[in-house]
Amino acid sequence: MINALDIPDIELWKYVDDKTISETVPKNEVSNIQTAVDTLTSYDTKDKFQLNESKCKELRISFSKKNTTFNPILVNNKQIDIVSHAKILGLHISSDLKWNYHLYEIIKKARKRLYCLSQLKRSGLGTEELVQFFRTCIRPITEYACLPGLP
Repeated sequence: MINALDIPDIELWKYVDDKTISETVPKNEVSNIQTAVDTLTSYDTKDKFQLNESKCKELRISFSKKNTTFNPILVNNKQIDIVSHAKILGLHISSDLKWNYHLYEIIKKARKRLYCLSQLKRSGLGTEELVQFFRTCIRPITEYACLPGLP
């Protein structure tokens, strides 16, 4: 089904229950992403799936000094939202390609679990169990999507 999906000139990433398409639009060119979305929608209709337009988002990454305007992308005749950041496989990608938002979300998530760790310690849980909780619930969050070999 999904493995047969091929859209010319469009990057397509397929996950278990998620599809991400991307396009690079050269300077002074027009976007063909609407054609790709229509093709994706027709494949989904043929396979008896339906895109949920409320979950579809558009993330624009541009370093051009000139503000480029594009036509809105429509899914099932509804305009999708343009967002400043999106979460793809647990990694928060911002339109400026900075890590600030991703780090903010990771710290917020880890802080909640550190609070749980402190509550477990206060309840008298042993050191071995506390270390196990840290290794299984906190450490993976802070190390996810980190480059190996960095300090």
